[in-house]
Amino acid sequence: MDDTDPPPVPPRVFLIFGDIHGKILPAFRLASCWAKDHGRAVAGLLQVGDMGYFPDPSRIDKATLRHAEKDPLELGTFDIIEPNDLADRVFGDPNVPPGLWFTAGNHEDFEALDRLARASGRQTDFVVDAYCRIRGIKDGMIAELPPKSEGETPLPQSELPLRVGAIWGVDGDAPNARQNLPKRGYIWDKSIDRLLHTQFDVLLSHDAPADARWVGYGSRPLRSLIELAQPAFGFFGHYSGDGRQIEQDFGRTAVFHMAGLELRGRDGCPTPGSVGVLEWVDGSGTFEYVPDDWLKTFTRHNWKW
Repeated sequence: MDDTDPPPVPPRVFLIFGDIHGKILPAFRLASCWAKDHGRAVAGLLQVGDMGYFPDPSRIDKATLRHAEKDPLELGTFDIIEPNDLADRVFGDPNVPPGLWFTAGNHEDFEALDRLARASGRQTDFVVDAYCRIRGIKDGMIAELPPKSEGETPLPQSELPLRVGAIWGVDGDAPNARQNLPKRGYIWDKSIDRLLHTQFDVLLSHDAPADARWVGYGSRPLRSLIELAQPAFGFFGHYSGDGRQIEQDFGRTAVFHMAGLELRGRDGCPTPGSVGVLEWVDGSGTFEYVPDDWLKTFTRHNWKW
């Protein structure tokens, strides 16, 4: 290499999370621990819905209340909507990522999310917490990471941002679709159409492309969106079982199921395939699940420390 050539640009690292159901601060703490152990900064967290965003206790859905009786971590929204000592410690860690970007699943307060989305004006994402660390990506929109500040000089080609598109909710027309959700809990055709006419690198959806996880489940419009738009990666959650790559033909798109970050195993460690590492540079990337042996070092019993 010529001595005058610039050094290669290192890839940005993003951690991808499955359904976290309120475990927002544990997700940030896990990312801080991973960054410290691996000596690599994490540029951001991406999450596939069912973050469990319920800022109003009176609007928490029945399923979340039922699970919260055995697992108080399901109510983690209350730890980020107002400043508090626990969040101060988590966000004060020198290794903590700058933010988490998420799509909406089917266990969220959609009224609250819609209100915050509208209040953000023309931005493609919106803040949902007191620390401006957690941002929802608007339905059918694309967030660029890292976000570009107003008036900022355009990045060189080798440092182009990661473009992350989001589709909210689950499919209401699939053969085995849920039928008891609010209207905003279902995939909207206009959101699919909006992304069809844009270019993006990663699709975050809560539901799966049709027949990807199980035959008869998932969304036909999501599958069509992936097959036509051809992002580099598609990540979804919603379904039980360990995370894994979907070995089907999606063209150039690699599609992955992210397991839920349950912290319910015998030792309280994350479910296999619930967290993954996306490395992105020069318009392309690689993805691998965080190995189980590392996940087992992080548990519901030690996450605060």
